[in-house]
Amino acid sequence: MSVGSVKRDPERKTWYFVVDVRGADGRRHQVFRRGFRTRAEAQEKLDQRRVAAAKGVLVDGTRSTVGEYLRDVWLPSLASTVRPTTRDTYERLVRAHIMPTLGPLRLQQLDRTHVRQWVDRLAGQMSPKSVRNVHGVLAKALTDAVDLRLIDGNVASRTKLPSVERGAPRAWSAGQLRAFLEHVAGDRLYPLWRLIAMTGCRRGEALGLRWADVDVDEATVAITHQRTIAGSHVVEGSPKTKAGARTVALDAATVAALRAWRAQQSAERLFMGAGWPDTDLVFTHPDGGGLWPQNVTAKFRAIAQELELPLIGVHGLRHSAATWMIGSGVSPKLVQQRLGHADVSVTLGLYSHVMPGHDHDAAEALAKAVASSRRDSVIKP
Repeated sequence: MSVGSVKRDPERKTWYFVVDVRGADGRRHQVFRRGFRTRAEAQEKLDQRRVAAAKGVLVDGTRSTVGEYLRDVWLPSLASTVRPTTRDTYERLVRAHIMPTLGPLRLQQLDRTHVRQWVDRLAGQMSPKSVRNVHGVLAKALTDAVDLRLIDGNVASRTKLPSVERGAPRAWSAGQLRAFLEHVAGDRLYPLWRLIAMTGCRRGEALGLRWADVDVDEATVAITHQRTIAGSHVVEGSPKTKAGARTVALDAATVAALRAWRAQQSAERLFMGAGWPDTDLVFTHPDGGGLWPQNVTAKFRAIAQELELPLIGVHGLRHSAATWMIGSGVSPKLVQQRLGHADVSVTLGLYSHVMPGHDHDAAEALAKAVASSRRDSVIKP
């Protein structure tokens, strides 16, 4: 059993305890817990720690800093548990927003005040949503540190965060979307632009589409892969979420565009011969190589600027598709399925603003039903 002692901090006029424990590295370390108002409180926590040690659940001692833990322990552990794109995002946020301020602090001395002051500083530098994203990374890392018995609690778990006001997704009007599609009708990537605009699929889902998942006779595509960026590499994998794996119906014009594209690609494949890579990707360069996602985004932006259209990004085509499906009276549940949202509440939360008049329609429908009902009709309990 580890032993320890209770002492008084003369400067802060508070009490603390110090205890020797053997850490995960096999070496013995001193663990401090400070800030107790009375000697009795400090002694009680030390006694609890002794009981925990006797049961084998004592938190391991470590002199590691927050930065050392994140860099050497936590980020490497994500390689087998999250997608490469997710790990890349975590690493970027850790390096840019956590390391500079919290990185030098000892992991076991990090407290809620440190986290609150850090969040307040971030709030003056970035949007509320970005603050929440960065804080979420720290909170997850600390939860994992608790599981590893490096700390005995997550000091980021109850931090007050800035509220986020969700704005309406940026989308083009029907006229703007039509102008774009007419302009790119002769573009090599026209089938790609049309597929995203008419199905609302994500950029990565379109770029990862295989011919094996395209059924032009049934006018459907099965979303089973995606092609995305992780750091400086392109990675391919399954859709973003479980609901992302889905089959989406196609309109006749999109089917025709895909038929023409397949014929063009077949000619390019015949020209390349043995040099053509066997990826089965629908959208490729003339040599059969897959498209780089960021290059697709750059080309889309250039076309939009040329036409003087609002810069909505490729993802804005997805928002445009959803906006006009719901605005045209398509069931939100069906839109959810086509977009691959996990739940219809996500779809409604994003696009309910484009359903003008639906509340009035409901009111009129109810009034009509009441007016046309028989006076003697009674619903029995």
